[in-house]
Amino acid sequence: MTDNANYTSLGQAFSLGNGQESALNWLREKKIPVAVFLISGIKLEGVITSHDQYSLLLTDARGIQQLIYKAKISTITQVTASKPRSGRPFPRSGGRPSSPDQNASEARRPPQAS
Repeated sequence: MTDNANYTSLGQAFSLGNGQESALNWLREKKIPVAVFLISGIKLEGVITSHDQYSLLLTDARGIQQLIYKAKISTITQVTASKPRSGRPFPRSGGRPSSPDQNASEARRPPQAS
């Protein structure tokens, strides 16, 4: 292992090391699960197993590897184990629509099956 083992967080690896290279090495060496968000909005999860100047290799829990070009990555975050959320992600408002345009758009929307 390299000196990246001395870092205690991703932020520390990024700021105290040489930026992206140190941060990606730290994530790879510690085998920390990450979520990679692409600029298209797609979210990929796995462990970074390798990287170079232009790409990184992400391996998911099933062992499937994906080569991702860095130019297509928007964000990389650590995945933390958390309790599943219950209920609705966004509460519905019980009041009246805020504008007449909203009423018109709701009237054009086809009914949704429940």
